[in-house]
Amino acid sequence: MTEAGAVRWAARARRAYAEDVAYERITIDPNRMSGLPCIRDTRVTVSAVLGQLAAGLTIPELLDDFPYLDRADVLAALEYAAAAVQERELPLAHSA
Repeated sequence: MTEAGAVRWAARARRAYAEDVAYERITIDPNRMSGLPCIRDTRVTVSAVLGQLAAGLTIPELLDDFPYLDRADVLAALEYAAAAVQERELPLAHSA
């Protein structure tokens, strides 16, 4: 992707994740899972869902492992994570 393309993509992404979006499927309770964002008042954290996807599980495989979740829960976790990292700098390893 060219630099100009990356700038256009980032501008669209900023519009896609408004700050006032309500995450109805994501809950944060200081008394549950140390206050980490969870899926619908369960003890399944957003980071657990993301970690499973990052490890290579497909959404159907993830739903087999967590039968009390549904596809909309997984997509809500992805949307929440995308908004959470919006406009933040992350330390990246430099290529050798």
